Amino acid sequence: MYRVSERDIYHLAIGSSVLGSGGGGNPFLGYEILKTKMKELNKDELYYEQEIADNDFIIGVGGMGSPLVGIEKIPAGTEYFKAYECLSKFLKREASRITSIEIGGINSVVPFIASLFANKPLVDGDLEGRAFPELYMTTSHFIGINATPMCIVDERGNQVILDSVDNYYAEKIARSITVRFGGRGYIAIYPMNGESYIKSAILGSISLSIDIGKILNNEGLDSMLDYVKGRILFHGKVIDVRRTNLPGFNSAIVTIQGLEEYKDYIAKLYVKNEYLLFEVNNNIVSIAPNIINLVDYRNKIITSDMIKYGIRVRVIGIPVSPKWREIGGEEIISKNILNEYKKLLNL
Repeated sequence: MYRVSERDIYHLAIGSSVLGSGGGGNPFLGYEILKTKMKELNKDELYYEQEIADNDFIIGVGGMGSPLVGIEKIPAGTEYFKAYECLSKFLKREASRITSIEIGGINSVVPFIASLFANKPLVDGDLEGRAFPELYMTTSHFIGINATPMCIVDERGNQVILDSVDNYYAEKIARSITVRFGGRGYIAIYPMNGESYIKSAILGSISLSIDIGKILNNEGLDSMLDYVKGRILFHGKVIDVRRTNLPGFNSAIVTIQGLEEYKDYIAKLYVKNEYLLFEVNNNIVSIAPNIINLVDYRNKIITSDMIKYGIRVRVIGIPVSPKWREIGGEEIISKNILNEYKKLLNL
């Protein structure tokens, strides 16, 4: 067991905003909710676990839907535990461990709430190594693990159990339910044993995110980029945010006019909850699953819900976990995103 202080959670929020590639929901909102729940339960420390046994039973917990809606409809926090409890009752089996689905944004922080209420340790790992908009976009999916049975709940107490034929249908059906829930749902998903988790998950991502947050907060952007082997891709000013109507997603194409050494360049950023593709003068510079993010000139991460006309940004690129390449998911994800982007440009 590794102890996590309130300050560590703050650094986790910073680090997960870096790894979140612009999405996953606002991590600082999750930080405030978690602090409140810790006070309610008289807890001043949290824990995560790095040891996983083959016979462990692990359930993923998080939220889905538009990050913009997540700010407008602030959760009480207990929704994440209720989703876990719902799935446990359906499976007639409690988990021995809880995991984050994704290390990006609020979904890196709120699994600690489910862990607190369920009295189950949180695993130092996740299923994406970043944040992604769709349920099939996980490393577990690409080694054949089913996302369902899953449970999706809302803040009113509605609960839905979903058992789909595959993970693509899980995404379609759960997204429709999320829209009916008002644009935000809370899910328990990807139940699996410890052996499958070790094979499919990205291990060490919580501790990595805390380290990233500490370095960015204490030493600055250059030191953080050195640590994660990232780099600055572009400097510029946002001159257009063209939002699109994709129910359940915060989607846009952002146009950035280059500044400084990039003054003669125009860049475009494709957003679907997360930053998924970045191109300069019609040439792709970075595409998911690699991590793309925006940083302002005070080194503050700009998540996708914060983008607006006129802000000056630096675009940074960070390599994603090599697990994506190892399992064969990198090429498929990139191809799907490129096809989506081309369709959106033609609308």
